[in-house]
Amino acid sequence: MSENQNINPSSFNLEEFSKKSEAFYSKIRNELETKYKGKYAAIDFESERYWIGDTASDALSRAKKDFPEKLFYLVQIGSSATFTVQSVVGGNYLLSNYDS
Repeated sequence: MSENQNINPSSFNLEEFSKKSEAFYSKIRNELETKYKGKYAAIDFESERYWIGDTASDALSRAKKDFPEKLFYLVQIGSSATFTVQSVVGGNYLLSNYDS
């Protein structure tokens, strides 16, 4: 999925997205838990970048400044709860997956 690609809910594979995101998070988990435990991270496995915020909304807002139409994997650092969120310009489409 490129940064300019819109998400088509009927063709998007949430399971694959989550697996790739979790694999990237596992690479950076120790660093993030040491520095940012309890904060939130919006993660993009494709660019191998992440954005930190005090809240999920804050982390997502930071990420959306760089990639306005991308899907991000959100995690509370040090917690087992994760979810994904997408907002599309011109509409309010929300895709979420919550694991705890």
